[in-house]
Amino acid sequence: MPVVHHMIGTATEGYGADYFALAPHGFSTSHLDALCHIFHEGKLYNGYGAETVTAHGAAELGIHHLRSGIVTRGILVDVPAIRGREALEPGEPIFPEDLEAAERSTGVTIQTGDALLVRTGRWRWRESHGPSSPSDGLAGLDASCLTWLYGREVAVLGSDGVSDVFPSRVDAVPMPIHTVAIVAMGVHLLDNLDLDDLSVACTAAGRWSFMLAVAPLVLHQGTASPVNPIAIL
Repeated sequence: MPVVHHMIGTATEGYGADYFALAPHGFSTSHLDALCHIFHEGKLYNGYGAETVTAHGAAELGIHHLRSGIVTRGILVDVPAIRGREALEPGEPIFPEDLEAAERSTGVTIQTGDALLVRTGRWRWRESHGPSSPSDGLAGLDASCLTWLYGREVAVLGSDGVSDVFPSRVDAVPMPIHTVAIVAMGVHLLDNLDLDDLSVACTAAGRWSFMLAVAPLVLHQGTASPVNPIAIL
């Protein structure tokens, strides 16, 4: 679902102006999920009914509630580096022991309120092997990581994929990380990030923590916003 770009002001009109239309969800656009994005058994986070999300927008938990943005400590976990590789294969799961191995190797302990960014090497894999469909699989977190994430009280979870390993390895639950993190834990997710340059910068600096700033658009009652997160080392 590529962005639709219409020009409504050009040399003909005497000024430059645009109209953009986009669908932020999916497997391509970097975006921040609102807490109204996922339902489970007819409920949203904090027990709001799924019927509050209508054709007119999300009456509860819309992305506009994050209009003040997110500024917190970000932590990069570079799973391919931990495993001694450039990229994980599509559909390859990440387990809690990988997250703990990253803590040991970097000396950084993930704590309450952190934004955890998990690199799978998705874009490096694409460079080497060419484009592929998400139906071919995406590397990501196994559902066994949920207890670990809950215990660490992570505030934001992001990935160069969609955080979930795809397929999920859980019967009848296609995206358990999304479902539990958003609906049960109130954790906002950042999907489809470009973490390759950040990995290079962290390696060069010898540090894996940084200030993370995320400023979503004020899309009233929206279910997500495209974003361009900035890591400041």
